[in-house]
Amino acid sequence: MSGPVMLIDGHGLAYRAFYAVPELTAPDGTPTNALVGFFNMMARLKKQWKPTSLSVVFDAPGPTFRHEMFKEYKAGRKPTPEEFKVQLPILKDMIDALGIPVLSKEGVEADDVLGAMAREMASRGTPVLVVTSDKDMLQILDEGITVVRPGKGITSFKSWDRDTFISEYGFLPERMADYLALVGDTADNVPGVPGIGDKTARRLLSSYGSLDGIYANLDGLTPSQRKKFEENSDLVRKSLVLTTLCSDCIPEGAEVLADRGRFMSLCRDMGMKVLEKILPDLIEEEVWETMELEPDVPCVSPLSPLSLQPVSLESLMESEKLAVHSIWSGEYPMDVRPERIALCDPTGRYWEGDRLPDKVIEALSRKSLITSDYKRLFASSIIGDRCPEIWDLRSVDYLLHPDRSSHDLWTILGDQVPSSMIGQTAELWSLKDRFSQSLSEMNLSGLLSSLDLPLVPVLVRMEKRGIAIDRGGMEGVIVDLEARIKEISEHISSMAGEINLNSPKQVGELLFNRLGLPPIKKTKTGYSTDVTVLEQLAELSIEQSEIPRLLLEHREISKMLSGFAVPLLKADRDGIIHSTFEADTTGTGRLSSRDPNLQNLPVYGEWSQRICKCLVPKGKDRCFVAADYSQIELRILAHISGEPRLLEVFEKGRDIHTETAAMVFGLDPSLVTKELRRSAKMVAFGLLYGMSAFGLAKRLGVGQAEAKDIMSRYFKALPGVEAYMTKSSDMAISSGYTETLLGRRRPLNEVETGNARDKGHMKRVAINSPIQGTAADLAKKAMIEVDRSLQGGEMVLQVHDSIVCECHCDDREEVMRSLQNIMESAASLSVPLVTEGKIGDSLSEV
Repeated sequence: MSGPVMLIDGHGLAYRAFYAVPELTAPDGTPTNALVGFFNMMARLKKQWKPTSLSVVFDAPGPTFRHEMFKEYKAGRKPTPEEFKVQLPILKDMIDALGIPVLSKEGVEADDVLGAMAREMASRGTPVLVVTSDKDMLQILDEGITVVRPGKGITSFKSWDRDTFISEYGFLPERMADYLALVGDTADNVPGVPGIGDKTARRLLSSYGSLDGIYANLDGLTPSQRKKFEENSDLVRKSLVLTTLCSDCIPEGAEVLADRGRFMSLCRDMGMKVLEKILPDLIEEEVWETMELEPDVPCVSPLSPLSLQPVSLESLMESEKLAVHSIWSGEYPMDVRPERIALCDPTGRYWEGDRLPDKVIEALSRKSLITSDYKRLFASSIIGDRCPEIWDLRSVDYLLHPDRSSHDLWTILGDQVPSSMIGQTAELWSLKDRFSQSLSEMNLSGLLSSLDLPLVPVLVRMEKRGIAIDRGGMEGVIVDLEARIKEISEHISSMAGEINLNSPKQVGELLFNRLGLPPIKKTKTGYSTDVTVLEQLAELSIEQSEIPRLLLEHREISKMLSGFAVPLLKADRDGIIHSTFEADTTGTGRLSSRDPNLQNLPVYGEWSQRICKCLVPKGKDRCFVAADYSQIELRILAHISGEPRLLEVFEKGRDIHTETAAMVFGLDPSLVTKELRRSAKMVAFGLLYGMSAFGLAKRLGVGQAEAKDIMSRYFKALPGVEAYMTKSSDMAISSGYTETLLGRRRPLNEVETGNARDKGHMKRVAINSPIQGTAADLAKKAMIEVDRSLQGGEMVLQVHDSIVCECHCDDREEVMRSLQNIMESAASLSVPLVTEGKIGDSLSEV
């Protein structure tokens, strides 16, 4: 697995080095202590974290939007020492000589750029390390993002992730901006709420979740605190804007070549021969060898045989085949645009520039194109979906390597990625030759052209339509969630004393030391307080289980608040939520959703219904129409296994779980209770996902011996299913891959198990991937046909096994019939595909 991308706060790291390293000077008297300290720290960082790429970000000259908004911003700071300022241009020159991009963007600070880049990379599945001493940056901590903060001197570093932050501060990282707005930031001259210090701010955020939550619950504050918040409302809101990092400020990527001679010369001129000793830690030797080219020659990977020749755009457009590659900026999907774009034909003739004229954009849709990111090119309207031929690197690499974390040039080529943009574009031709042969050998070319590529514009159109949000309704849900969180927190505190419910350490101390409840399992840091532990504690006596039950509710409501309600409200753009749907991020072929995740919306419970009720059609005269595949995975299992009893049940339209319960427990179907039906459902899906007897026993609440007996009876009643599971597992492990009905493959050697010897996990993947992957393929096939031929309705969401469309209320019945007909015709199996249709005024009703 490749290492992370590292982003360094150049000014911050250099400033720390300046004060940490004793005075050093060049022969001409120029100070060099910041330079020596900076590169020693960089070498140590690279050695410890082994990043695959590195960029250094500096503040751009001139004021930022914060200065324009608040003239006193950063006023009162001591002047920057001249001895430090003189070293900055030299530092940037030396970083550039290492072939490392030096980045900045006018109007914003380096922190904004670091945060925006980190979030963008992490959202695409790339792990990111941000090196900075600025505590503002802790607000970006999320899955895939780690902040590394320097310790004392230049040799120690501490890494922060979400758990570290929550343990330290007691609230969620995304509320760090709220915290700074409350306490103020003396370094930047950001005012806070008078009288609100560190401990009070932490307690308020722990109780109410956010600044908005505090203002929604002023009645819960002391009279003195309430007065301070009411008197300083405008000031603290302005402070929150100052402390919140900008999210749309990714700079244009710098294209630099490593120049060993220039770096060594700078070292010697400045009397810093000591840096030559750590050069292997700063940049790998082979990088010098592959990148030492003439400065005016675009760097091309050794893989590419093309000889590059710049030509006019008009001349290049005479070619019928072109490779297209871009550097992107703006927020996807509505504002994504190319910062830089390059075109290259098969002979190596190329053009590179900032924008394409409209007539060229129109002409591109008539060309045969190779793209590095078809989805973004389509979303930005650079190309349409009428091209005679599209070959997309991301789509192809996903077909070949579905479990790879990312499918961009940098992930695919690693350290062989050309440094210049045109070199990267030319490389697409070489990759097409290599990958097309692999596609052909694996019989995947047809799947690419019939499913994966046609799906791309379908997803973009769905993303751009979006789903409307009832802001007032969602704000009401947030207020009520925050009030319930506060109520639970106060109730537990009244019973057991003051406690931070977001601190696993404090919760463990409460449960197992003060209350004396029995520990369930232990981790490296102490007794576990995870959900499974709390669920078991909640089954104790009424007196003992009260606090565990409240903690479970607190966890659930906190997740509803921070995981769904707040992100959905934040994602609102002019009343519309535009989620991103990815078709290349799951090993099975299922779609995934992010920013926000609409595929993981909660389904059951009062809060789930209230949240989903706020997601509505775009107009009072419009409604949602949805169709959901009924038991699609079990129908696919019946088709693949050929099990006669399953085939008969589906053919005759009987309830599969009732019939399974009757077979397993030896009853007439009319005698099957709801509880037995539920148990049969657990058995069917549990075994389909490779559940062991131990897991099944836990799910059913029975002993392991009884669970084994139930499994035995299930396989005895349905021998074709057991035969399929054995055959599927043996074939996959023998051939090295699983395969869906449509031919999608999943190489087993790329599946992450956490344990290379975990044969049990591989067996589960071998059994389930063909079925789950086939279900995903059929859903995609249906989506393409819905987009192509559904009259009167527009697809706005695909989640699990359902497709949700929006239409005028007068057309709902006709749209429903058409949608169900399209979905049920997606494949011809030995059992019928059946859908359940629903119509509603919000997502909670469909």
